[in-house]
Amino acid sequence: MSNSDEAKIHDYFLKGNIFREIVKVMLEKSGYTVYPYGYESALPDVKSKLRDARDSKTTRRIKSSPDLLVYDDQINDLMLVEVKMRSRAPPQIKPREIENYKEFWNDCILVVVVPVDNIFYAQRISELETKQVYYSIKEFKKFQDIFTRVRTEDISHYKDIALQNMKIHKPYSTYRYRQRRY
Repeated sequence: MSNSDEAKIHDYFLKGNIFREIVKVMLEKSGYTVYPYGYESALPDVKSKLRDARDSKTTRRIKSSPDLLVYDDQINDLMLVEVKMRSRAPPQIKPREIENYKEFWNDCILVVVVPVDNIFYAQRISELETKQVYYSIKEFKKFQDIFTRVRTEDISHYKDIALQNMKIHKPYSTYRYRQRRY
């Protein structure tokens, strides 16, 4: 692998980490207890090895492991959370990713950060169908509808931070987004 390919991979992981941290901080500020969970956190040396590992059930399980473990002390419940950022609307999530989440982490919550209206969307994996493209507004709920302790003003604050990191100045409106559907 060339140095430029290696640099691109590191940039990709860094960008993903930013949005995972935004979601983590937003949940913590709302009173949830949040722990890093995914293999990137627990097994950082494994990242580079998994790229070249054969496609086995174990490899797919590790690669699809959720990013966060979230505890809600008000309902005494644990939740696994996977965070994905997509800088374009509609947010394209590969069917294989959804299939792997359904197989190994069906009780996980998928959070999608996308530059459309609310910016932060979530849905339980068990409620998603495997299809070619996911439209965040249609199949996903607003983040605060799943994580009910998150306040609207916190969403507004972190929307701005997310958009800055996407290098987008304002989100697509729902109307404009629907017009762009392909």
